[in-house]
This record gives sequence, structure tokens and C-alpha cells, in this order.
Amino acid sequence: MILSFVAAAILAATAPAPMPDDEVLATVNGVAITRHDLQQALDDRAKQEYREALDDLKDVEHSAVRDFAGRREIEHEAKEQHTTADAIYERLLATEYEHFDANLRNRIEQQRARIYNAERASLDELVQKKMFEQAAKAKGMTAEELTRSLESQAAVTKADLDFIKAYEYEKQAPDVQSAPPGDRRLEAAIRAARAEQARRAVLDSVRAKIPVELRLTAPRVALSTADAPTYGNPAAPVKLVVFTDFECPYCKSSEGTLAKIRQQYGDRLAIYFRNYPLPNHLYAKPSAIAAVCAAEQGKYAAYHDLLFAHQDELAHADYALWAEMAGLDRAKFEACRASDEPWHRVEKDIAAGVAAGVAGTPSFFVNGRAVPNDLLLRDVIEEELAAAH
Repeated sequence: MILSFVAAAILAATAPAPMPDDEVLATVNGVAITRHDLQQALDDRAKQEYREALDDLKDVEHSAVRDFAGRREIEHEAKEQHTTADAIYERLLATEYEHFDANLRNRIEQQRARIYNAERASLDELVQKKMFEQAAKAKGMTAEELTRSLESQAAVTKADLDFIKAYEYEKQAPDVQSAPPGDRRLEAAIRAARAEQARRAVLDSVRAKIPVELRLTAPRVALSTADAPTYGNPAAPVKLVVFTDFECPYCKSSEGTLAKIRQQYGDRLAIYFRNYPLPNHLYAKPSAIAAVCAAEQGKYAAYHDLLFAHQDELAHADYALWAEMAGLDRAKFEACRASDEPWHRVEKDIAAGVAAGVAGTPSFFVNGRAVPNDLLLRDVIEEELAAAH
């Protein structure tokens, strides 16, 4: 049985679920992995960060409840019912969550995303560990014995050493005085890399045979796509919202990944662009305004590409010339830029980004799930497509 993802995705208007230690988050060939197992697998630093994330989540949840009901009302109800304030907080979170302020709900989901990322990383490691143990058992070996066997097969040749030495030498900047790593360090690095490759090959060989069920549900924020320029099919099961800044070099570098993703997923994916010009980028907001005006004439994609292509020229941008190059009506474009409407549209995008927890650009949300970087987009898209079937 191939890897499957279960449990329906929660909506932003759904109350956060409790997280008991004995909750089963995954099964590997029928063997359960609980939240307690997951927490025990974290190292000391990760455990501390996890606890801090849980404390922050509680603070945000309680803040949202107080905003809704008022602190005095909560204390009064707790006294009347002879219970704790925490119990009242939990009840209101469970029953009134959809009535909370939308921005506060998003803040709660942001904190849950922080916890989810820590849990998912630990869970993936545990799942791989269980799979590797079962693969070793099928060979009549312990996991340690299989690991040693794989390491012993990771041979290193003289050609390997020569290649890595040449590579390391070329990586050095001219002003760096240190010599390339010695043979022993190179040999150890190559052996470790080959052992890891062999380990992954073992996991790949059993992945289709060992049933794995993940039950850890990803948090989501509420994001409107109304009026946002769209690439792809608006009815697609997966919606990717990108908050971008035309002066941001990382946004420009992510464009290649986004283009490949559009080509790979076709009608199964819709990409929506929203503006998030950073305050330290002087030319990002004028560029965003120009992009809004291009979108008014249905030419956002072409103008978007021109802005990134001329990113180094934004200090002396000729927005009108680029508008003509993108096939826009220059007079209408200039009239749009002179009006207040595009400025308001950009401000609306910024406000939506702030509410969703955007702290930098580019920021990605797949069906409301915050994705830390463009390298992880395919993994999350695949999960969402699997959940949609």
C-alpha cells in the first residue's frame, strides 16, 4: 500500500483540536506512533522550541477568547460554574471559534503551523525509522546491522577522491588561504553520503509494501483570492497564493520553480499573486502599483515577467515603456497609475498578508497551508492532491 494521507483538512473557521499525548499521529504497518513518541524523539533544543510554541499558541488562543468574550466574563463564568478559567477558554474555543475575529483566527493557525512543522519533521523521521527497522527485520537483521552492512558496501575509489578534491578546490574563493580538505575527511564524507543513498534506496524499496497512514492535520489560514491575478485553472483542487515583492531577489529566484510547477501540474493547480512590497524596498510599491494597473488590462503575467526581468533597473523604471512592451494601452495604464485605486489594492494585499502572518517574501500558501520555501512546494501540492481524491 502506498503512502496515504487521511483526515479531512481543517478550515480556518474550525476550532483547533486538543492535542493529547496518546493521540495516534501515524501508523507504519499497523504500529502506532503517538504524539508522546514524537515529542520523545525531539532533541533538547527542539523540545524547548516545541514547548515555547505550545505556550505561544495558548497565549494567542486565550487572547482571541478574551477579545470575543471579555476577561471579566470568563472569570465570572468560571466562578459561577466552579471550574477553571482554562476550562472556559477551551469551551469557547470549541464552540465559538468561527465567530472570533478573522485576524485572530489566522494568528492561532500561524502558531499551530509552527507546532505542525516541528511535529511533522519529527514524525517523518520516526516513520522512516520504523520502515527501516521493518526492512531490516525482513532481512533477518537489526537496524544497526543493516546500517553497518550498507556502510561496508559504500566503497570509495581514488577517482572519487580526485573529483571531490577538484570540486572543493574550485569552490574556494581566491582570497581564501586554507587548503582543500584532506583525503581522510573527503573519504568519510563520501562514505557517509553513499551510506545515506543506500539507506534511502532501502526505504524506497519498501515504501510501496509497508502501509503508512499519517493523521497529523496541517493548520490553515483563511486567504481570499478575489481579484488576485491568476495562473491556471480557478477551479483547480489546489490553490497556491504567492505574496511577492518585485524588488526582492528571492522572489525573482523562486520564479523558475513556480514556472516548473505550473507546467507540471497544469489544470490541477491555480497560482494567485498578491503584492507584499517590503518597507525597506523603495521601488517595490511603485512596481506593485504598476502591476495592478497591468492586471486591469488583463496583462498581469507579461508585466510581472518584465518587472522581474528588469529588477536591476527599478530605481530608474520606465513603467510606461514596459507597459507598451507588454501590449498595454499606455494612456489607460498611466491613468490607472495616477489614480488612488491601485494604491488601495496594494494596501489591501499587504493587510491580507499581515493577517496571514507573512513576515517576508516570497511567502507561499497552498490551500491555506503556509509553506516555508519554494523547495517544499511540490511535496505540499502532492499531499493536497492526494487529499482531494
